[in-house]
Amino acid sequence: MASTEREQDTPERKSNPVGQPETTRLRPRAVVRVNAGAMRAQPLVGVLCLIAGIAAARGQDAAFEIASVKINTSGAPVSRMTAPDGTGRFEATNVPVRMLILNAYGIPGFQLVGGPSWVDSLRVDVLGRGAANATRAEISAMVRTLLAERFNLLVRRDRREMPVFALVVARTDRRLGPRMQASTADCSTAAAPGAPAPQTASGQLLCTTRMSPSTINAGGMTMARLAQTLSGIVDRVVTDETKLPGGYDLQLSFTPERTPPPGAQPPADPDAPSIFAALQEQLGLKLDARRGMVEMLVIDRIDQPKEN
Repeated sequence: MASTEREQDTPERKSNPVGQPETTRLRPRAVVRVNAGAMRAQPLVGVLCLIAGIAAARGQDAAFEIASVKINTSGAPVSRMTAPDGTGRFEATNVPVRMLILNAYGIPGFQLVGGPSWVDSLRVDVLGRGAANATRAEISAMVRTLLAERFNLLVRRDRREMPVFALVVARTDRRLGPRMQASTADCSTAAAPGAPAPQTASGQLLCTTRMSPSTINAGGMTMARLAQTLSGIVDRVVTDETKLPGGYDLQLSFTPERTPPPGAQPPADPDAPSIFAALQEQLGLKLDARRGMVEMLVIDRIDQPKEN
């Protein structure tokens, strides 16, 4: 018996061949098969089956149960985003649209390109509510769905050759700096849940990390994690090539590369060295400038939001 095939876009992402860009809203086809004879004999049943198949496919998109988007014209200098654990809530206040996209996709600013100029200047308030047990990854997926539905955001992934940094040990004898040493703390018993983070007499934190725009105080930090942290400070991809295993306790003080935004607390030490000098002097590490392929997120389309 003959059958017909109808295609419907689904929310699943398709991996493209190596070197080809990936478009996150171009989705693979879900084929809903409906027997042609059955449709002639029972057209209503066939149509209902088709609709049910489409609805099930669309239902796979992670989405907030309730969501609100409003343009913020307050002119306030401070932006805020929060997603408290165990609440299923996401709240953004006075946030530039570009910052909302960066947060949803978990990338630093230099990895997002394209889009109209208002993406940086237009600020929005967003309130979303999902299941209370939603994870942070699920909340981020819900924000991506909101961006697609309310802003008509269409993005694709691309790879471009760009300047990058490699994090390496500065000295040929591989001796580390005075503010970095291999961690010896047993983090499984270092502190009870909810207790203050343990630290040494010098203020060195153990088994946790505390950051400000001009400091990093970390206990048990891996070099891969340090490289990722530095990437957000220097606005370039940083790869770990130190070949230093395990975790390290470290304290780093530096002058921020970017001018602090209005209302932000000024650096504790205005005479602190640059991040590049501080890494070498305090930790015995350095950032080696190179070129490499960097994955970028390209905005192909975005519209000003549909408010509600």
